[in-house]
Parts: sequence; structure tokens; C-alpha cells
Amino acid sequence: MPYWFDGNNLIGQSALAAVADSQPRLAFLSALSNYHRSGGGRFLVYFDGHDPNRSAAPPGVKVRYSAPESTDEAIVRRLQGIQYPSQIIIVTNDRNLSTRCRNAGASTLNWRQFASKMQSRLAQSHASHSNPDQQVDVEDWIRYFGFDKKDM
Repeated sequence: MPYWFDGNNLIGQSALAAVADSQPRLAFLSALSNYHRSGGGRFLVYFDGHDPNRSAAPPGVKVRYSAPESTDEAIVRRLQGIQYPSQIIIVTNDRNLSTRCRNAGASTLNWRQFASKMQSRLAQSHASHSNPDQQVDVEDWIRYFGFDKKDM
């Protein structure tokens, strides 16, 4: 199932801040790449603005920069332009964007829902593939993005 991420919304960093510090974007993309390797899905991350470092996306993750429009507009426009938007899951904490995406036919998850799904998927993957090099430390990721595990 394809997942599209509202990147800046999820990492809590503006496009302007990314010019000064690309580390949150890179950490987010790396974590998604690790999840992809465990069989977590196809990932497309939309970020506002331009790529400040012209960096390559990690394996399993595609990245689009939305300039000159906002990421919200780019996601909704793209959903309206595809044949089967119901096959896309949008991951965002932006309630307005979630509503617009559902109205366009897509499913939505907020970050906590996605992280919970990821945690379940990784547990299943760990049970069947005991390869520590392919595992994501979900606890570290949850702490990094400032979520409280009891809310998940």
C-alpha cells in the first residue's frame, strides 16, 4: 500500500528551518527507509520548499519537494489527478489536510496511528527475521518525534 507523508508537518520543521538544519529530514527519511526494508510499504514524502542539500533519498523512500506550492496543495492536487486515490494512505497530523484527502478519496492516518502500525509490523518482522541490521528502534523514534507511548 502506498503511503504519502506530510513531511514538514510530521517532523515539526518549516521549510526555512530545513535550510539551516537538514538533520530532522534526514533522520525521518532514514527511519522510513528502515521500516520499508521490513516490508512496511511504499513511501513518498512531500516536503515544503526545495531540497536545501540536493540529497538523494534513502532506499525505499521517494521524496518530492512542493515549491512553489505548499505540500498540502501538492498532495491534494496529486490525489485528484490519479485514477485510484483510495489506494493511497496519507500520513499527517494536519486535520484540515486529512479532511481534504479523505474528500479526494484517500485514507488517512495521523502519526500515532502510523507509528502503532509500524510497531506491529516491525514486531511481526522481528519474529520472522531475526536480523538486527534491518530493525528500527521504534522506542528511539517515538522519543525523537516527542510522542508518549501510552497514547499509542
